[in-house]
Amino acid sequence: MNLPTAHFTRHCLSGLTAGALILLASCARLGPPPGGLEDKEPPAVISFIPAADTTGVPLETAIGVAFSENVQRQSAEPLIKLSPEAGRLFFKWKDKSVGIRPALPLRPHITYRLSVAPGLTDMHRVQSHKTYESYFSTGLMFSPGKIGGTVRIEDSLGIGVVLKVIAAEDTSLVFQTASDSSGLYRFPYLPLGDYRLEAFRDLNRNGRLDFTREEGRDTLVKLELEPLKLDLALLLADTTAPLLKAVETPDSLTIVLEFDDRCDTVRGLSGAVFTLRTPDSLGAALEISSARLDSTNSRKVILKPAAPLLLDAKYFITADGVVNRAGLASTAARASKSFSFRPQESRGGKRR
Repeated sequence: MNLPTAHFTRHCLSGLTAGALILLASCARLGPPPGGLEDKEPPAVISFIPAADTTGVPLETAIGVAFSENVQRQSAEPLIKLSPEAGRLFFKWKDKSVGIRPALPLRPHITYRLSVAPGLTDMHRVQSHKTYESYFSTGLMFSPGKIGGTVRIEDSLGIGVVLKVIAAEDTSLVFQTASDSSGLYRFPYLPLGDYRLEAFRDLNRNGRLDFTREEGRDTLVKLELEPLKLDLALLLADTTAPLLKAVETPDSLTIVLEFDDRCDTVRGLSGAVFTLRTPDSLGAALEISSARLDSTNSRKVILKPAAPLLLDAKYFITADGVVNRAGLASTAARASKSFSFRPQESRGGKRR
């Protein structure tokens, strides 16, 4: 049966209208998602408190960082560092900024580095790969000392290696940084003086060198007005007991033992036994009145014999149980030497 012309026309228009509506609706969904354009811009640091390059900062000053947008707070906090170390950092967030309170007070006449490491992440999981840093001083000027150089691990660049500069006279004064993607590191504003420089791969992320598992290196440096350039090659983890390298006799009542490893400053000599004989390992035993670590070089142990050494006389020294920082103790096989008393001379001797 043929439909009436008017009914057929209305039926076609109704179908066309429904199709057009579906098409328009589908076209509308091709636009930007609700909430605006997709966020592809990583978060950034827009300011520090105190402001960069500020001097004369009061010791009780507020410290903080402002960001360009809201960031994931829990993951951001471990990225924020204050150097030199001032104990644990406590954080108080407000919108796009965070206040920072160190557990220990700031020190006078020290230049501080406030930094944010790569990895800052916003609420859309967009991550920054930049390092942000700012320097301020609690003194009237920035400290003049500078150390910098490169870090290598065998034939490769040392990227992300932790470096610490520890003051010899005050071991609680610790400056810290990390090598960049080119293996470069720098400590631009240090007080002048004597330091121990440590470099290590912090594999277990505890901020300390694990001498038996991590490549590392440490060295003593004297920092003067001239900038110090020091390139470091990390050594393999220490798996051997201390080796006695040399014996020095600066005077008749002093014997200095130099080891290839740094001794543990707490356990180093706690169980150590030193035996002094003349003229050799089978000779008569001589009394040692005291033993201590050298305060400026923990590779050295200073012994005091009970009686003065005789000029050009031959002696034999053994050091058992001297503990290095890897927790390994010396044995007679690795820590025995013959020497003669010759003032101001260092005698390596022949190991028996």
